[in-house]
Amino acid sequence: MAETGWTADAPRILEVDLASGSARKLPWPPVGDPVLDLGLLSGPALGLARAYAAPDGEEPFVVCVGDAVRRGLSTAARATVQARSPLTGRLTAGQVGSDLGRRLAAVCDLVCLVGRSAGANVLHIGPQGSVELIGMPELDGLDPARTHTALLARFGACASLRVGPAGEAGVAFANLAARHDPASYVGRGGLGAALGERGLKALVVTADGAPAATAEGEGEAEGEDLTTALLASPRLVARGRGGTLELGAAFEARGDLRGLGYGAPLPGGVGERIERDAGRARRERHGCRGCPTRCGWVFERDSGRRQGAHFSATYALGTNLGLERFDDALALLATCDAIGCDAKEAGSVLAVWALSRAPELPALEEYQGFLEALAAGHEPVAARGAAAFAEHLGVRVPLAAGEAARPETSLASVLGQCVGVRGAEPMRTFPFLVADGVARDRLEAIVAPLPLPRGAEDPRDPAGKGRLVWWHENFVTAVDACGFCAFSAAGLLVDGVCSLDALADWILPRRAVDVLDAGASASGAQLLALGASLLGVQRMLDERSAALPEPAPEWARATIVVDSMEPEYRRLRGLTPDGRLTPEARSRLGSLAVLDHGLAPDDGPVAAPTGAPVQPAAAAQPGSLTLRSSGVLADHLGTTLVLGLDLPATIHAVLAEARDRVPEAERFLMQGSEPVPAVYRGGERLGPADLVSNQDVLDLVLAIAGG
Repeated sequence: MAETGWTADAPRILEVDLASGSARKLPWPPVGDPVLDLGLLSGPALGLARAYAAPDGEEPFVVCVGDAVRRGLSTAARATVQARSPLTGRLTAGQVGSDLGRRLAAVCDLVCLVGRSAGANVLHIGPQGSVELIGMPELDGLDPARTHTALLARFGACASLRVGPAGEAGVAFANLAARHDPASYVGRGGLGAALGERGLKALVVTADGAPAATAEGEGEAEGEDLTTALLASPRLVARGRGGTLELGAAFEARGDLRGLGYGAPLPGGVGERIERDAGRARRERHGCRGCPTRCGWVFERDSGRRQGAHFSATYALGTNLGLERFDDALALLATCDAIGCDAKEAGSVLAVWALSRAPELPALEEYQGFLEALAAGHEPVAARGAAAFAEHLGVRVPLAAGEAARPETSLASVLGQCVGVRGAEPMRTFPFLVADGVARDRLEAIVAPLPLPRGAEDPRDPAGKGRLVWWHENFVTAVDACGFCAFSAAGLLVDGVCSLDALADWILPRRAVDVLDAGASASGAQLLALGASLLGVQRMLDERSAALPEPAPEWARATIVVDSMEPEYRRLRGLTPDGRLTPEARSRLGSLAVLDHGLAPDDGPVAAPTGAPVQPAAAAQPGSLTLRSSGVLADHLGTTLVLGLDLPATIHAVLAEARDRVPEAERFLMQGSEPVPAVYRGGERLGPADLVSNQDVLDLVLAIAGG
């Protein structure tokens, strides 16, 4: 391996030419270009800067780790995989939550793959960044689990990214397996197919992981403080308890749990039954290395086999296909994992097939057989993804930017899927502030100085949704770039455990104060500016590859093409009518000016304050109402709790009464004077000052959107 060497301070690039088998250790020197200078911040910033510096049409496949991973912060163990999407043509990226990030951080910040391997199908990165290309033809056709077993036998303890049969066959939505026992998968947009196109079956890292300790200038106390903060978030504790399956009850409470093709909402009780079945099948907890609130769970199927799962995958492969048994969704997810394909896109492909056969729907075994045939090359149109398959069969399913999407009552979630720079995956824009019942005063504090119009806190009101999606997309992109967990960051903010400035001080690379605003200390504004700048760079790369975003899809067009939604988002992102960055927007990249929004101040107070109780005007009389709970709330309150009190009363008063009745549930019901859970009545979200009446049934939702 030829080496030019790494300097002490510069990000470490390991570039591998797969065609020749040669490798180089390259530094990333400052060059004075604001876009390229972002690469000094490592992680996805370095990956995007490297793609930007590549000649047109020669973007590399990259795997990178953020600065927080290298420093060993709690719940910062993620690597990012980035490539041009075979599914959409746009640049795509995915987060890997195994020990790959920590192992890679011990030897480099970025692995950059160029060219294509003609014979060897395994790339091995060893201690000190040694590189070798190895032929292991015995891996051809193996599923990701058996592939990793063979890699362990060959290399010993290691982390790996593996392609399954779908990736070998070029299925456009093939993904990558990252963890073993239980396996975890990454790759909306076809990252598995992108690695397969490079001629690789697996990338293996045998370097010892970076220690879970802080780097120079930081001490053990900082890591302990962050861990303490994570454990203080009721929503993160609830997420760890439910393993994201608590989102089923949340979706049902707001009328978003839908049937075939994400069509009509399902009747009440389906989400509760799925969560109950998931609770019975739950066996073992897992998660990202170093995370104190791990949210992954392994479930035992009826067959006795075990399967890791999160809500979005079981939703896409369950009720979305007319399969209401949780075990059926697990079985179909196991098939996706065996062939190595993205469960969400697979769910939409199968929904297209099912709708073309309606009213007689396929059985579980038929769905499984279709996926196996697809990976064997027998369904070439379906292998191109749901959009191509739907057009071929003349069937309509929700799509956005060429990928599977899903309707929701949260307008911010709909908008984010349709306009997100990083694609239709909801977690990439992650509008948690309006999906998780955040009170207006907390919302204002988090996004300040961004002004919020009246109604911005209501998920079904279009007011201000363009600016909130813009803010969230900036935030999630920056958190991902640091290698930190976006869900953990969301919990810390929503539960008021820390401020945006405090979070930035924990996770931002120390270089950020120089790259984004010389002389300043780490701040929330710098964190958001990092995200906004990286999104601008990605938009420029897509422009260069003629992969501009598609128009708003028909299913969402009437909803999002209102001034406070898509047009507002486009103005803030600095886009021309055809979706390109304006020259002015380009000039702001890499500086705090990228956050200049030009929005007018709020147009007045909301109808009533939301952080304190409001006395009802009507005379109160003794009455009762029912609280329905799930997850950790149900552990304390039971699935239903009949509460007697004087009614009508505010939601604030109801939750305070429940807290007084069940003191051990206090941290999950109230934080000081502020309610914690979102409260729904008949699918409508209620604010703390809203009144409820005798015999009302209220759903309490304690969840973080996404997963």
